[in-house]
Amino acid sequence: MNGIDKLFQLKYLSFRGTDMSKLPSGIVRLYDLETLDLRNTHIEELPTGIIQLVKLQYLLIARYCPSGDPYGETKIPYGIGDMRNLQVISGINIFKSSLCAVEELGSLTGLKELYLQLEGGGSQEYKRHEEMLLSSLCKLGTCKLQSLCIISCDSTPLQFLNSWSPLPDNLQIFSMCSNYYLPKMPKWIVRALTSLAHLDINLVEATDEDLRILGEMPSLLCLSITFKTVQKERLTIQGVAFQCLREFFIIRSASCASAIYLTFEEGALPKLDKLRLPLFVSLAEAYGFYLGLDQREGAVLTGNYQMLLP
Repeated sequence: MNGIDKLFQLKYLSFRGTDMSKLPSGIVRLYDLETLDLRNTHIEELPTGIIQLVKLQYLLIARYCPSGDPYGETKIPYGIGDMRNLQVISGINIFKSSLCAVEELGSLTGLKELYLQLEGGGSQEYKRHEEMLLSSLCKLGTCKLQSLCIISCDSTPLQFLNSWSPLPDNLQIFSMCSNYYLPKMPKWIVRALTSLAHLDINLVEATDEDLRILGEMPSLLCLSITFKTVQKERLTIQGVAFQCLREFFIIRSASCASAIYLTFEEGALPKLDKLRLPLFVSLAEAYGFYLGLDQREGAVLTGNYQMLLP
């Protein structure tokens, strides 16, 4: 594509959904560009001069599986720390990027949304990338970061997230798209995280204490928990819990063949619109299971099962 640099006033440029594997060289001279949309292309490396686009706010590079799940294959360009106007980055691959580039992410103090791919766990090289990513996230968490999505196509450990400190005060969305399950609730997910509205997390198992902490979060609107193993005990959601929650999804992993039983005390989830539970009716009836939630006008109960309602 020749002559693209002549469009020097261009602010928005999209090659989304094309077979492009390499960007035209002239793009690095579009100095007024604010949005570059490369989603669902085959670009794995950005030109070195991309860091000259210091007005760029949206760098969108994610690819999407047929299922709709995102993933990232593109290296972080070295020098990205100079692109201080970036607000949204999607589709970068941490392990394919240099350590210096991963470190520079922490300099993007205006970054609001970050969608990244993390894979290759277990190697020493991965460990160094993990440590550098944690350092950058800790810096971003004190700035404007509102949304973090971590994508992993394998079981790359994400336990390092337990050391995220100080609290990411402005975080509104945290999502795991991964085959890894955290052994316990991360320490930074606490009531003091007053902005968190959407949480999508994988856990080996949860406790009543975990649900109590989540239930006290003042802004939580959507909660999705995927469990890896059978819960040892029936879990109880207290009557004062989840006063703002609109959507509550409990999901079993493919390896978890059992149902998960919850008791909802009176007064819990007063604003709930959608509820999804892996409930086997025959077993629930045998154990005298009672959902404990009043039928609400407009409420939607989903899943390939039946619900027991009062």
